[in-house]
Amino acid sequence: MSIRNIILLGLFTGFAAAVFFAGDLEYSGKLSLVIFTLSLGMFIFSSIPAGLVAWLCLSAGVVLGLPQEILFTSFNTHVVWLMIGAFIIAAVLEKSGLLKRLIRWVQKNCYSRGRVTLFTFVLVQILSVVIPSTSGRASALLPIYRAFGSQFGRNKKFFGLAIPVLILMAANTTLIGAGSHIIGIGILEAQTDRTISYMSFLIYGMPFGLLIGGISLYLLSKWYLKNMEFPEVQAQGAEEESEPLSNHEKKALWLIGITLALWLTEAFHGFDIAFVTMLMSMIMMLPQAGLISWKEGLQNVSWSLIFFVAGATALGELLVTYKVTDYFQERFLSIFSTLDVTNEFIMLMLIALISVTSHLYITSHTTRAVVFIPVLLIFADMFTLNPSAVVFIALIGINYCVTLPVSSKALLIFYEEDDRPFTTRDLVKVSMWLMPLYILLMVVTYYVFWQHLGLSLMG
Repeated sequence: MSIRNIILLGLFTGFAAAVFFAGDLEYSGKLSLVIFTLSLGMFIFSSIPAGLVAWLCLSAGVVLGLPQEILFTSFNTHVVWLMIGAFIIAAVLEKSGLLKRLIRWVQKNCYSRGRVTLFTFVLVQILSVVIPSTSGRASALLPIYRAFGSQFGRNKKFFGLAIPVLILMAANTTLIGAGSHIIGIGILEAQTDRTISYMSFLIYGMPFGLLIGGISLYLLSKWYLKNMEFPEVQAQGAEEESEPLSNHEKKALWLIGITLALWLTEAFHGFDIAFVTMLMSMIMMLPQAGLISWKEGLQNVSWSLIFFVAGATALGELLVTYKVTDYFQERFLSIFSTLDVTNEFIMLMLIALISVTSHLYITSHTTRAVVFIPVLLIFADMFTLNPSAVVFIALIGINYCVTLPVSSKALLIFYEEDDRPFTTRDLVKVSMWLMPLYILLMVVTYYVFWQHLGLSLMG
């Protein structure tokens, strides 16, 4: 065992002892906190696959006294089924021939760095409006990364980083951009008489999402496309006439179009987006459709990622179920209740710093919303703040999760590719620059834009 591992083991042992012997939680709460902390440490410092870590920690919890149901119900999460369906639909996009058509279009039209980066940026922004959740968009865009990686092989790291980072930044533009938005608005509605509609979120979030996306793309281009030349496009490839859509492509387009329409009209038909995704993916696997077989569809699902998402979500839910979050909420509130904070800038910075850095200690996007939104709503009530503004600003901050692969499912999808386009060191480098800029842009956008549209904290 290395010195580093001995030090880490000693730190964890000391932490676990402090929790069990000095904490005020019930046994199940203490155990949940310890195994959750263990999982975070292993996610960051061990070479064991993230999904295996999550399930080993859950199993350890069961052995030490937690109910076995935490394993069996871990797949009872909408985002898990949304991702399964999205992987299958992405496979249909690839197998139907639509992806090859897109590659030909790329060869014909995206023959320079500027064109390709612009195409990537615009495509991600469009999908952020119609495809729910960052993981769903990442699954859908994975074939695009593979196409770009094949066409511009020397720039794989750029595309492997740019696509998921842009997905995360574009999540700010719309209510369905991240599952945490739905959770946060639901908590806001449950605890207050306020809400934020789809259109309002779009108006509030679109300018920030576009700006931070452009900044991210600029930084990544400077670092990973500097002094690189794109391969020349063959003239005959550019002169090839477009072939008409095949029957497979037409069927795939129709079914994907119907899927998008059902996603956008959830408020009218009432079916959950995850159910719609699974239903349409199963229809696409019907033999009569002739698009993809049942076996091929399941083979295209990243089961290692699915198990990680299910396990990580279950670990996060343990903190809520066994009152660990309540325990820390009380401590958090006891600290800030003694402060006479009336300065709007200080309140804004507190919310921004807490929410933006939350991905460093709570890996699940949705869990961050579950943990912090109730706390911040109580925080808003204590200091007579506008609850809608507090929740919206916090959700924008929670969306930042670029520092580690485990901080975002979108990053993890690309990180687990066979060619592993980027390393954790690359993400840390990007985050060292992007995180301060993200917080700065939140503050500037608040004073220039949000507070004038009804999102004033003191309003």
